[in-house]
Amino acid sequence: MIVFENVSKIYEPDVVGLQDFTWHVPKGEFVFLVGPSGSGKTTLIKLVLKELEPTEGRILVAGRNLSTLRRSKVPFLRRNIGCVFQDFKLLPNKTVWENVAYALEVVGENRRSIRRKVPEIVNLVGLADKANSLPHEISGGEQQRVSVARAFVNHPPLLLADEPTGNIDPETSIGLMQLLMRINRTGTTVVVATHDRDMVNRMKRRVIQLEGGRMVRDEHRGSYDESPAEVTGAD
Repeated sequence: MIVFENVSKIYEPDVVGLQDFTWHVPKGEFVFLVGPSGSGKTTLIKLVLKELEPTEGRILVAGRNLSTLRRSKVPFLRRNIGCVFQDFKLLPNKTVWENVAYALEVVGENRRSIRRKVPEIVNLVGLADKANSLPHEISGGEQQRVSVARAFVNHPPLLLADEPTGNIDPETSIGLMQLLMRINRTGTTVVVATHDRDMVNRMKRRVIQLEGGRMVRDEHRGSYDESPAEVTGAD
C-alpha cells in the first residue's frame, strides 16, 4: 500500500524532515508511527498525501509513483485516502449527518447513495442517536468519531490518522482506537501517528519509531520506548 525508498525531505535552509527513509506497508496492515515532536511523523504523512515533495527518493501509494503523478490526478489520490486529524476539522454549521454526507458530496456521490451510506457509517461509529446534532452539541470524543466516519465513509483503501487522540481523554481514546481497529479489519490499511505511549503499548501492533527524521525501530507487535535524547528536526 505504501512504499518509501531512500526518501529524504530537507526543509530550507537545512532542517531534516526525513533522512534516507525506507518503509513498506502491506495492504491491510495497522501501523503506529511514534517519536517525539520533530521526529518526522507529520512530514511522512504529508509526503504520502503529496502535500510535500521529497528532496530525494521514491514514494509509491497503492502502486502509484507519486513523483510522476500529474497534478490533475492528486485529488483522485486523496479521495482514496481517509484522513483523521487532531483538531477534528468538522464543519461547525453542519450536523453529524451532514458532515459525513459532505465527504460523499464532494466526490460526486448521488443522493440515493448518500442516504444509504451515511446512516451505515454513523451507526458504525456509535453516533446514530447524535446524527442531527451540531459539533458543539457533542463531546470531543464524539467529534473525533464523526471525523473518523467522514474519513471512512468512502471505504478508502488507506486511512491516515495524525495524533487522533491528542484532544480527547484516555478512556475515550481507547474507544477511538478500537474503532480504528474495526475499520482495519474490513481491509483498510491504517497508519496512526501518535505520542500516546500507553495506547501503543496496549494495542500491540507494528511500531515504526522515528528520531530526527530517521527510522530507529521497526517492530511487529511492538511497544513505544521513546528515547530521552534530544532530537532536532521538523515534524
